[in-house]
Amino acid sequence: MLNSFALVKKLNSNSDQLIFNKFRLSKISCGDNSTLKEAQRLFSKAWVSYGDWIYKRQYEDIEDRIPFDVEGTLLLLRLYKTGDLFFVQPCIEKADGNLSCQLPYPVMVSTTTTQRYELNIEECSSFDAFASEIVSQENWSSTWFQTARRFFLYGGGKEHNPAHDQLYRIVDYMTALEATLVPESDFVGRRLRERAVKLINGIELDAQKRLLRDFYGVRSTVVHGSKIDSKQRDILKNIADFETIVRNVLVSALRTIPSNDVDRQNFLEQLFPICDQTRAEQVFNDFCKIKDKYEKENCFKKISKRIPYANQ
Repeated sequence: MLNSFALVKKLNSNSDQLIFNKFRLSKISCGDNSTLKEAQRLFSKAWVSYGDWIYKRQYEDIEDRIPFDVEGTLLLLRLYKTGDLFFVQPCIEKADGNLSCQLPYPVMVSTTTTQRYELNIEECSSFDAFASEIVSQENWSSTWFQTARRFFLYGGGKEHNPAHDQLYRIVDYMTALEATLVPESDFVGRRLRERAVKLINGIELDAQKRLLRDFYGVRSTVVHGSKIDSKQRDILKNIADFETIVRNVLVSALRTIPSNDVDRQNFLEQLFPICDQTRAEQVFNDFCKIKDKYEKENCFKKISKRIPYANQ
């Protein structure tokens, strides 16, 4: 018999025990010194405190898949609800009591947050049904989702603190959305927001598009090494709404998008294609930016040769 453990942080609940089909979460209650000491034994390299939780799952003898199950559970919990939840220092306890601890990596981390994750005892069965449905989707093991889940998990483990320019969570979440919705390399922002709102059947479509456009702008500012301005700092106050959209898109994509690469690209193209007017406007704007007269004339001639009626 093997026991899998992980230290769980930033969880609020109306119960000290949350029991699911495949695992349980137990709270280290204030004054419960025996549970605290056991947690300190299991997670000797972590900072264990009252209010933390212990994830536990039992296995017969399948040790190789345990790290993937722990990560998968964290992913499913984050997909289920909005809020910051962290797993730290997963380990395996063997029948003889010896511990095998996993080395640190970017998913299994904890950071400061004011958006604690809330999960009540009444939601356990609902989560079990959600988890069973999601992992049964063909996309759960698809190439695009392996990339999306990695950046979604990376982002969820990073501090979001605009006051100190800690904005990398937004970059990772946008990367997860791009991996999900935009296999193309042009008009990325436009494709992303249009496909996102259509995929989740958003009620306030314009508001959701604006939110995605604004946060994509923040992402671009960060990755291109520029400074966040006051307007963008106001946008960052809506981080909870943005994270809700990210989760809804990933869940809807798992349920809806074909797992085959070709079928997936066709599905996304039909969901929102770039029209010829938009492409023409982009070509014209780029043409106007050409400063050299010779290059401009040469470009015009090349385009003219491609227009049948222009040569008649």
